[in-house]
Amino acid sequence: KNPRASTHVKNRLKTCKKCHKQATAGFIKFEPHGNTHDFERFPAMWIVSKFMIVLLGGVFVFFWGHSLLWFYRELQERKAGIHALRVNRRGEPIAKKYVQRFSRHWRQVHLVLALAVMTLALTGTTLLYADSFWAPTMMKMLGGPKVAGIIHRSAAFIFGLLFFGHIAVVLGKNLLKRLEGFRWFGPDSLLPRWQDFHDFAAMMRWFFGKGPRPVFDRWTYWEKFDYWAPFWGMFVIGASGLMLWFPIFFGGFLPGWVFNVATIVHGEEAFLAIVFLFTVHFFNSHFRPEKFPLDIVMFTGTLSLEEFKEERPLEYERLVKEGKLGDYLVEPPSDKLVRNSRILGFTLIAVGLILLILVLSGFLQGLFS
Repeated sequence: KNPRASTHVKNRLKTCKKCHKQATAGFIKFEPHGNTHDFERFPAMWIVSKFMIVLLGGVFVFFWGHSLLWFYRELQERKAGIHALRVNRRGEPIAKKYVQRFSRHWRQVHLVLALAVMTLALTGTTLLYADSFWAPTMMKMLGGPKVAGIIHRSAAFIFGLLFFGHIAVVLGKNLLKRLEGFRWFGPDSLLPRWQDFHDFAAMMRWFFGKGPRPVFDRWTYWEKFDYWAPFWGMFVIGASGLMLWFPIFFGGFLPGWVFNVATIVHGEEAFLAIVFLFTVHFFNSHFRPEKFPLDIVMFTGTLSLEEFKEERPLEYERLVKEGKLGDYLVEPPSDKLVRNSRILGFTLIAVGLILLILVLSGFLQGLFS
């Protein structure tokens, strides 16, 4: 209340400009001591915080429930010897012919994105959970806050570059394919379609023993969700991250309280993405009984013709009917590729699980401290 105080409302901008030379009037509306518990003083922070709690709770309840039901049903059928995929669990070639599922472009993008996400998770959550028992040691290992920030933003830049580059490549290829009969909502497209909802309903019936196990075409509904989830993450985490990266620029036309909201959204969405990836995505791809402990198809790009017939029967029948199956048949992956794929796969899973443990421990420590 003292009009001569440096923090008085009339003096704040001058005070801010001592460090932030280009600070604007909106800049001083940032609440350095704002919290998510006082609705009267910080309504935007309170509302966004409660929305994120509902969002995280809803996502985890739904997808963890989906995973638990799936695990139970597969385990029961495995015990009964029903629908057991003929997969060599050591990842070695088991057939003379394999089917090309992922191109080199897909595999390379997936690997670099995985490394970028893990780097973002490590550097970001070390700051997010700075009070956790492991954060000080990790920050020292990263070279300190300044170096960690550079690593974090570099990984974000690489992620964004690959993300938009991938979109450009996919759109370009599919626009060309459109001339050759490609259907945007056909079985080869990753766009959601009504069949996905029918597949989900059939999966639910199978989970509860009310129907047979559904059969799928090229893409399943959970694979499509895994594909489209980064689009939401890129928009929310990316936009909020840019605001925090360039506060002077965005503070020129946005009120300061928006940065409080961006901080909440950036951290909570990152937590959602990390936990989802290293629990739900890992389960769908590797940890369910039929795939455990590792599915290397994303690293070799191929799967055996036998496995393809059982896992994607609708796609197999469609390709046979169209006379296109031969276009996808390839030789088995080399022993070296299989070995390297297994090493890479297990390494990524181990790193992901370590990150998951660190994030959950940081979250729980903050929750109960």
